[in-house]
Amino acid sequence: MEKLIAIGTKDGELVNDDHFGQSKTFSIFKFEENGFVKIEERENPHYGKHIHAKVEDILEIIGDCKIWIGKSMGKGSMRKLKELNYVTFLTTKDTASEAIEEFLKIRN
Repeated sequence: MEKLIAIGTKDGELVNDDHFGQSKTFSIFKFEENGFVKIEERENPHYGKHIHAKVEDILEIIGDCKIWIGKSMGKGSMRKLKELNYVTFLTTKDTASEAIEEFLKIRN
């Protein structure tokens, strides 16, 4: 099974400043020989709603991605994802590519 990463973004490249579940899109990357390569963008149907999306809602969109990267995630969501064997990573970087580089440095 290939390892996929989902990054919550504003526009496909800039990492969303709000909670992960409130991202406009999710940039999906997969691991290849030379690193991670962007393979698609997935729209978040919960974007812009006043109620934060729950983990179950986001799993329907990016459940195949075992690594979730964002600038902000609820502690309860992070705990639940860990129980489900997902990896969450909070980044301080502004772009998706910088966030992946930061993740790889810390994880290695």
